[in-house]
Amino acid sequence: MIVSNSKKVIRDPIHKDIPLSYEEIKLVDTIDFQRLRNIKQTGLTCLVYPSANHTRFEHSLGTMYIAGEIAERLNADVELTRISALLHDIGHPPFSHTLEICGYNHEQMARTKIKKMEFENYSNKEIIDVLNKKGLEGKIISGDVDADRMDYLLRDSYHTGVAYGLIDLPRIMRSIVTYEEMGKLRIGILEKGIHAVESLLIARHQMYPTVYMHPTSRIADTMLKRSVMYALEDKLFSINDLAYMDDIDLIYTLRNSEGEENRLIKMIDGRKLFKKIITYKYTDLTPKERWVLISMDEENVRNLEKELSEYLGTSVFLDIPDYPKMEEHSVTIIIDDKKYRLDEVSPLAKSLKPSEIRLWDVGVYAPPDKVGEIRKKLESYKRDILKEFIKDIPIESILLDIIEEHGIIKGRGAFLSIAKDHGMTESEFFSELHKLVFCGLIKEKIEKIGGIYRYDYNFVKI
Repeated sequence: MIVSNSKKVIRDPIHKDIPLSYEEIKLVDTIDFQRLRNIKQTGLTCLVYPSANHTRFEHSLGTMYIAGEIAERLNADVELTRISALLHDIGHPPFSHTLEICGYNHEQMARTKIKKMEFENYSNKEIIDVLNKKGLEGKIISGDVDADRMDYLLRDSYHTGVAYGLIDLPRIMRSIVTYEEMGKLRIGILEKGIHAVESLLIARHQMYPTVYMHPTSRIADTMLKRSVMYALEDKLFSINDLAYMDDIDLIYTLRNSEGEENRLIKMIDGRKLFKKIITYKYTDLTPKERWVLISMDEENVRNLEKELSEYLGTSVFLDIPDYPKMEEHSVTIIIDDKKYRLDEVSPLAKSLKPSEIRLWDVGVYAPPDKVGEIRKKLESYKRDILKEFIKDIPIESILLDIIEEHGIIKGRGAFLSIAKDHGMTESEFFSELHKLVFCGLIKEKIEKIGGIYRYDYNFVKI
């Protein structure tokens, strides 16, 4: 791809030459974008994979490159797509997703920053609309098969040195097309690209346990989160200050503090990490227990940690990861002008979905010098302490109440309409719906009627 008015070419280990236009260079040279040079892409994964020191800076450039290539193929607005993709991560806090805590949302912060920026050919609203996933350009950057995901899988694989994360990007590019549905342009993949999309699924499936959810990096990330929470309590900085700090600023502040945050960051510095004392796999928990745990905010998690710590006689941390979204499984495959879900035509995709769900687990961590003592205590207890502490927490879900009232609900649109009558927004609806399905509290049945997929839902007795 040749960018008109290109002034500079950046050499990238993943995509080789990435040309930049004059306006793109101006955006790259802003303080907000340069800050990304010092924000690690994968948090503290570098404690496990020493070469994983790549940053949001190069990932943003790579996402811009892939997004531009896709936009050109799909006849979308290439310049708008590239600029939006370039800026999609400028709202990240230090250490990326690790510190999206206490209500911090990197997407919302990116929108806040973009509102204050100046663009030559587009309004701030046009850029923000794309990042809000509107239009074809928005789907290119963030969708079922998107530029963001393809770049980070390739880049994270390269920098960690693992033999996973490899995807057939050229084949996906040649297979990606648009189709119209209900008056809107959507992105699909031609039949010849099925195996290439499967490579994306396999890459993510393998990278998830080996890199993104590696036990050691999860422990280190949890310790860093708690260190920052202590710093917030001590008013060393505010949560919004993270939007203007980088990894160096944060670590310097924590190292020069005097509270509990200092003790934790020094443990991370010396790689004296907490140890896992209990693991709760997906199948170890009931649907209700899964729901209670993933529905907890930071305050509730901290309160539960305090109860567990008092019971065990030492501080423990609870690590409850977000549930896997698995958007790739919803990719539309086009065969002879007919549309199919990927997991409908790919046995591999269908088999990977339950496997990915079962990769999710909850960890309880303790100081390394207390592990033996705690394990002896746990062996002497006749009941599971975590389950004991959460057993009386009720399930609070508007959607679950709706299903219990109506029984089977036929059609996601009908379900959404009822939810809106109960005061839910569309984003709240889908977030809660996916959580309920993941936990196993409701059952989702997909039925194809006249070429259109209908999603039916019913209550699962527990």
